[in-house]
Amino acid sequence: MSNNRLPELIAAGQELLTLFEQEDVQTAEQLIDHYLILLDAVFQNIPPHVVLDMEHQQALVQFQTLHELIEHAKSQTEEALWQFSKAGRASDIYKLNAG
Repeated sequence: MSNNRLPELIAAGQELLTLFEQEDVQTAEQLIDHYLILLDAVFQNIPPHVVLDMEHQQALVQFQTLHELIEHAKSQTEEALWQFSKAGRASDIYKLNAG
């Protein structure tokens, strides 16, 4: 189950993990497409139900971790937008009542 792009995938995944830890989401967004292309290249020809070697398992665990970090960042962004929305509505109500 050799794949010459697997080390590149793991390295790109590690770089993304580091960027998320540093909360550099903007740079991570620029690299995510390359990472997904590598992920597809590594796993596209592996049939279902095949037992993966340790390196492929590591890549999948890394992907799962990245997915969780992205979902967390998305959730935080949605919460911040909701708070801005609530503040905007409160400001509008205040302006109506103050005027």
